[in-house]
Amino acid sequence: MQFMRVMLGLLAMFFAYALGRTLTRLHNAGQPKVRALTWVLRTVVALGAIVWTRGFDAVGIVLIALAAVSLAAGVYLESRPHESEEIHLFTEK
Repeated sequence: MQFMRVMLGLLAMFFAYALGRTLTRLHNAGQPKVRALTWVLRTVVALGAIVWTRGFDAVGIVLIALAAVSLAAGVYLESRPHESEEIHLFTEK
């Protein structure tokens, strides 16, 4: 049973990371709100399933904290300016 909770925790971390990136894009570029809602639902369902069976034990709290860190990492990495990796084959001098 703990294996399934850890696997759901890994999914919740991925969903939270994608949620953070989507929320930042929604704030900056005006992406559709439906995308943010789908990531919110996925994250909440995964975290709810972790807590459903055994409540807030040590594993549940650690997985929720890791999901929160993953959300913050998604927001931070998406809000940073991106470097342009353009390849210039023919450069003029």
